[in-house]
Amino acid sequence: MSPLENYRSLTLIGLMTAALSTQLGCQSFAGLIVAFKGGNLIEAEYEMPEGPLLILFDDRGGRVDQPKAIREAHRKISDLFAEKDVNTKVIDFPQIQRFMQHEEDYDKLTIREIGEKLGAENVLYIAVEKFTLNQEPGAPIFQGLFEVRCKVVSTDRERDVREWPSSPAGRRVTVQTDPTTNDGDISPGQVADELGNKLGEKVAKLFYDYREQG
Repeated sequence: MSPLENYRSLTLIGLMTAALSTQLGCQSFAGLIVAFKGGNLIEAEYEMPEGPLLILFDDRGGRVDQPKAIREAHRKISDLFAEKDVNTKVIDFPQIQRFMQHEEDYDKLTIREIGEKLGAENVLYIAVEKFTLNQEPGAPIFQGLFEVRCKVVSTDRERDVREWPSSPAGRRVTVQTDPTTNDGDISPGQVADELGNKLGEKVAKLFYDYREQG
C-alpha cells in the first residue's frame, strides 16, 4: 500500500470512529472499544455485601512455613476489593493478628463467632489446604504451590451462616509459581510473596467482573 493509500485508509477509519461515537454515545462507544480489545467477560461468582468484612486465613494445621505469603495474599485481596469497589471495609490484618494472639479460646471459636468478635458482618473464610515452596522435595529448584478453600459466612445469628458457595466444602483455589533454580538469585521469601500475590488476585477475582487477557 502506497503512503497516499495508507493515509486515506487511516482517514476513513477516523471518520467511521467519529460517526460511531456520535451515534452510539460515549458509554456505548466505550463498551464497543472494550469489545474490540477481546477477552471473555468473567462474571463474579458472588456479590460481596458492603458491611465490615473479615478476611480470615485459617492455617491451624501449620502448613504455611512462610507467614508472609498469607500477609501478601490478604493485602492483595484487600487492595483489589477497594480498587474494584467490592468492599472497602476490610478489617486490618494487624487487628486480626492481635486477636489471634490474645484470644484464649481462639481455637474453639466458630468462623461466625470470630467474625462477630472482630466486628464483621461477613467473613471471607480461607482455609489453607496445601503450601510448599518446592513440589519436588530435594530437587534444587523452587516451584511454589498454594491451595485453599474459600467460603463466605455471615455473622447474622438469624439465618444460615454460609452464604457462598453452595458446596459446604467451599470453593477451591490453587496457584503455583514457575520452576526456578535454587541458586541464590531467588529467596524463599520472594517465592512466598509471589504465591501470596497470585493467590490473593485469584481469590479476589471470584467477587468482581473482569475480562480474560487475550
